Amino acid sequence: MATDGNNEVYPLAFAVVESESTETWGWFLACLLTYVTDRTNLCIISDKHRGIQSCFDDTTRGYLQPPLTHHRYCVRHLVSNVNTNFNSVALKNLVWKAATANQVRKFENTMDCIKNVNRAAYDYLKEIDQEKWTLVHDHGHRYGAMTTNLSECFNGVLKGARSLPITAMVMFTFYKVNSYFDDRRNKTLEQLEEGQLWCKYAYDKFEANQEKAKLHMVRRMSA
Repeated sequence: MATDGNNEVYPLAFAVVESESTETWGWFLACLLTYVTDRTNLCIISDKHRGIQSCFDDTTRGYLQPPLTHHRYCVRHLVSNVNTNFNSVALKNLVWKAATANQVRKFENTMDCIKNVNRAAYDYLKEIDQEKWTLVHDHGHRYGAMTTNLSECFNGVLKGARSLPITAMVMFTFYKVNSYFDDRRNKTLEQLEEGQLWCKYAYDKFEANQEKAKLHMVRRMSA
């Protein structure tokens, strides 16, 4: 799954495999980069499934290494893992705050708070590559997308199809995706006909930044 310009789910590819493993994930990712997109600097966000992680750790898979592909963790899954290991709502909120901080100063301050709350949790986070879970060290590859929530939502739509025979499952997926694209197309055409040049997500961003800019002050400094 990917996201479109309106920050909504954009289905890209599906596969039916016997189980999630290093082999099946490696095959799927190779097919994705061969048949779906050939762009470089592709960012793939996932949970920390061992099969997925093994594929990206395998340096012989050159197509899964920078600058062709960048692997990032879903923060929601990371926060859930921290909560499972350390069972603290306050700590969970701090980890989310650190992950989504957009300034190094704010990130470091939040990490100091985490250290004071639970040193073991702090050490746990320090062992994880910061590029993979923090926005401020991401170098812009995830374009602000911190979770796989949209993918999980669409996965829920298709969940009922898993018990169907293989042909019926493929047909159900095809028609569900076709219906989704048709609905998005009609909505986009309506907005264009009304003279709307940008999607709602973009407009909301513009308006939020405009309101924030009103609180800023520019001072001219003499040389």
